[in-house]
Parts: sequence; structure tokens; C-alpha cells
Amino acid sequence: MCRVFLLFMIFFAACTTERMTNIEQLKKDVSAAENPSQRKQHIENYMEQVRRTGTPIIENDTTVIYLYQGPNTRVRILGDVTQWADDIEMENIPGTDLYYYRGVHPAEARLEYQLIVDDDPPIADPLCPYMVLNGLGSHSELAMPGYTYHPAFKAVRDGTPGDYARVTRHQLPIGIMGYTTEIYVYTPPEYDSLNAHHPTIYLLDGQDYIEYAHAPAVLDYLIKSGELEPAIAVFLAPPNRHLMAIPNRSTEYGMNPDFTRFMADEVVPFVETHYRSLTLPSERLVAGPSYAGLASAYIALRHPDVFGLAYSQSGYHSFRSNALIEAFRQARRESIRLYVDIGIYEEMVGLGWLPDDAINFLRANRQFKEVLTEKGYDFVYQEYPEGHTWGNWRAHLIDALSHFFPADNQSERTP
Repeated sequence: MCRVFLLFMIFFAACTTERMTNIEQLKKDVSAAENPSQRKQHIENYMEQVRRTGTPIIENDTTVIYLYQGPNTRVRILGDVTQWADDIEMENIPGTDLYYYRGVHPAEARLEYQLIVDDDPPIADPLCPYMVLNGLGSHSELAMPGYTYHPAFKAVRDGTPGDYARVTRHQLPIGIMGYTTEIYVYTPPEYDSLNAHHPTIYLLDGQDYIEYAHAPAVLDYLIKSGELEPAIAVFLAPPNRHLMAIPNRSTEYGMNPDFTRFMADEVVPFVETHYRSLTLPSERLVAGPSYAGLASAYIALRHPDVFGLAYSQSGYHSFRSNALIEAFRQARRESIRLYVDIGIYEEMVGLGWLPDDAINFLRANRQFKEVLTEKGYDFVYQEYPEGHTWGNWRAHLIDALSHFFPADNQSERTP
């Protein structure tokens, strides 16, 4: 969370009582300098303050300053605010090696970004101490003053990846899909010492949830802090992760009826044979982001007798000209509950490789909301000032889990 707390909205540097120089004042000081040595000194004094606070610098509730220092000819910003499609040119302060950009964002926004220096590949902002991991690399993170950062992520704001210490790996034999599948199973604290049964969370793109969303550690935190009832989590690994080779997540998650049968007829029975899972549909949640969000909603629609709960994070509901939305429209209303969320910076997802009529995930999710409303489904719909990133998904996974499995549910559960 690259923010300077509200105390610094009037430009006080962190851990000091000195007044921090305004960027406009810095430009005036540099312009008035009598020689290169004076200009350099003004920049050095300013950057000494900046390094104590980190960047971007919060000017007020909605305005921030991005900075980059280096002997370059061009620096640009690429990120959520540009929907990862365009870039924003940073301005050089003449006669110096300092570049800046004043951005205006929603007060509650949480945005990820990278810098393009000259024509090199995008990099994380070297002045920003906070990063979020994603499938294509590390993003720097800006959290605006109105954004609330969950304490479960306090220890990993530097971009530390999640580990597999709290999960057990299983390999499912060849079955419906025609190849083996890896799953990783998390059990809640005190699972071994208590003879209790628990609801089960099935997470598609499972390894990403472990490494980028720190889901096992987050579950530990939520359960121990009393925010969530104890639950089992099953992380499913798609084949050829992050590769174009076939099969892959696209072949599994693209409304594939074989994959829905695999989930209902092979994965769930395996888990419930080996773990103390509660067995009502209302005690099984299937969830995932993007393509996996599409798959999660489709699995619940096809197998409501198995999965009574579905969570779609930034779901690819524009897939095949809104095929999932039409499937919900045409089918009878099933006894499933859904949680659907989307970022407002998700109008150009996959630009250049998804069909042009499919890149507006925000519009498609709003259309999905309309159909769910028309059909009378029990659902929650949320929009956030965020983008198509794991920083978004890891934070709001907590919201959905707390909705479906609040801690006070535990007293009502029976095995």
C-alpha cells in the first residue's frame, strides 16, 4: 500500500517534523537555481525526504505524485488506471534527472502499476516499497487514503510470495478429464485435534491463490481472529499453468461440461472421502478469478445439487458473446447463492488477445447482475475502484468468505 498517511497530506515527511517540499515549489527552486550544482542539491534534498516516505506521495484524498529518478530520456506509467492498455507520460523537471506525474484517483481506490523506462520492459516502481505478485510479474501498489487495508496482509506487502507449508498435495488419477490433476488441501487450525466437520471452499487457479493471494495464511488469520468459521480449502491446479500448451486453464474453465462433471463427480467425492467435510450443497463454495470466475458460476449452475455457493471474482462473463449470462437467463432459477464482484478498471481486459467484444468485463458483469436480479437469485454484487489483479482478488476473497461462512455459522453447523 504505497501511501503516506493522512498526516502527510500537508506534506510532512515520515518520522520527522520537517516540512516536506511541495513538487511545485521544487520546480520553482530548480528553475531559480543559479547553476547545475544548486539544481542538483535541490533534487537531492527533496529525494532524501521522498525516500523516507516512499511513493506515490499523497497530496490529498484524491491526488498523488508519482516519481522516478534516473538518467533516462522517457518514463511512463502503465497500470490499472490506464487499464494496462495505454501509458501515461511522466514529465521531466528540466535540468534534472527527476520525473513526476500528478494523478487523480478515487479516494477509495487501490491501484497497481509499473514503470516503463525508455523502451525497456515494465518494472516495479523502485521508490515504492509495496508490491503485489501477479502471473506476469510484480506490480507496485498504491492505496488511496480511503482504502482499508486488511491486517491479514501486513506481513506480505513487500511482495513476498505465499508458500505451501499449510497445504497437503494430492494427485487425482486420470478420469473424466483424461489426465491427472493436482490439488492442495488446507485444513483449519486444530483440525487434527477436534473431531469436527467443516464447510469446504474449492478454489480454481489454486496455486495462484496460494502464491499470490496467500490464501492459506489468510484463512489461518481469519479463523484465529474469529472473523471466519473453520473451513477446509481445496486449491485446484490447472494443467500447464501459465502456459499456452493444451490442456490449460482455458480448456478447463471455458464452460467445459466435462470439467463441471469432474468437479462434481471426482473432486468432491475424493475430498469428502479423505477429509471431514460437511456434505450439503450450501456448505460447498466454488470460487475463482477471471476465467475461473466464469467457471465457478457455470459449475454451480450445472451442479446445484453439489455446489450451492459460487463466487466469481472479475469473472470473464463476456466469454463467447455472454454465453454464461444467457445460460442463466434461459435456465430455471436454481437454489444457489452467488457473490459477484468486479473492478471499475476492467473495461479492457485482455486487449489484443481476447475478442474485441469480450474485453469489457465490467459491462458483462453488470449484465450478469441484471439477469440474476430478473431471475430472483440470492446474490451479492460489488464494484471496486480496482483492476484485474491479484491485489484485488486476495482482498475481496475475505469479503466473500465472511459473507458465506461468518464465524457465528459454526454453532449452527451439524456434521
